[in-house]
Amino acid sequence: MNQKLQEIMDNIQEKFGLGNYFLKQHHIFLETNGIGKTSYILNMEWYPNDLSQADEDYNPPGVASIDADIHTGYVKRIIFVQDTTYADQAVYPGAEKENSIEWIEELTGLEFGRQFRLVHDEGKKLGFQAAVDNIPVYPSGMIQVQFNEENQFTLFSIDGYFPDEDQISWEPFSLLPETTDSIAKEQCKLLEIPAEDQKKWLSVYGATTVFVSNDGKRTIPFETVESHPSTVRLNKVMEWNEPIDKPFSPVEIDMSIEVSEEQALSNKPGTELTPPTDVELKELELEIINFLRREFPEESGKWELREIRPENNYTFAALKPVHQDNRIIDRKITLILDKETGKALNFIDNSMLLDMFSDFEKAESPALSQDDAFEKLRRHIEVTPVYVYNRDQGKYKLCGKIDCEYGVDAVTGDVISLDEL
Repeated sequence: MNQKLQEIMDNIQEKFGLGNYFLKQHHIFLETNGIGKTSYILNMEWYPNDLSQADEDYNPPGVASIDADIHTGYVKRIIFVQDTTYADQAVYPGAEKENSIEWIEELTGLEFGRQFRLVHDEGKKLGFQAAVDNIPVYPSGMIQVQFNEENQFTLFSIDGYFPDEDQISWEPFSLLPETTDSIAKEQCKLLEIPAEDQKKWLSVYGATTVFVSNDGKRTIPFETVESHPSTVRLNKVMEWNEPIDKPFSPVEIDMSIEVSEEQALSNKPGTELTPPTDVELKELELEIINFLRREFPEESGKWELREIRPENNYTFAALKPVHQDNRIIDRKITLILDKETGKALNFIDNSMLLDMFSDFEKAESPALSQDDAFEKLRRHIEVTPVYVYNRDQGKYKLCGKIDCEYGVDAVTGDVISLDEL
């Protein structure tokens, strides 16, 4: 056993009250946070000493699965299987919210209010979000704490990114309604949403989420902010003159992110995933077109390459039809390519998901105009200050988040909660 790994394991066992547990197995995997920094995570499965027999396929109740960053030693996740624990509860917080917050601060080094805020309180389940002086950040970080019915601690997780003060561009929030109203109106769009209880598509006006720079001069789509940092957006129509008669032959791929001890310990922490170069993009586009020429030979000009995203050992290419309707669930093909060779290996087609709605009644034509719908939504639209990560500057910039939890039925004119659809 490597000395560094052994030190982490010994520290975990002592710090988290696992004196009557033994380490059954461990492995190392690669993890990427919200701004593209990679970390090597040590996963440990601790079994109670008196556990007589275990299923090889499933962890029995009471097992503790704990993840820790190899290079920093910080604990990322603590999960006691099936809400059952035999750990010493003296080292964990009580079920009271204040105790949990103090314990999180001590464990993570983060400060409540300044770096994270409470967003969900369900008694025995608490959820926190990354923040700067109680202002949310995007991409966000999340913390969860959970207790069982006996008020015993059974879960902790911290994911995403929590920025430091030196990553923040400080400025007062200055967006005014006369600036955001016109932008919010542009986001008010006609959508078709499936209603399973009615077996039909509903025509609904909704305001899609968007971020607005603090000077009001630029909008940033929500998808862009939340997308993988190595993503390259292309929105390029794929065209070809001749099909390829030989069909595409998919090969089995291994999506595991497990790595060896040697690889994890030899790599420096904080490695950043980078987008493909222009030369690599051209080669990938050619391979993607050749895939389409084999799998969809008669559909030249009907597919658009939306984005390319390298991650771990693969590159993922997202393809969507050029012509789309207003349905919130649309056709998508994800092509998986080898990151080193650029060769197409396999693909995922969501057409089977769409088949689930094939017997749904078509949406009725809207009786309400976009202008009328926006007037009904106006008072429900929220503009809140948030910090959004600017990848070019490596800083979090103050923006306004335009969002709305409600929609307008385009046929009846009723204002409805989108969460209920």
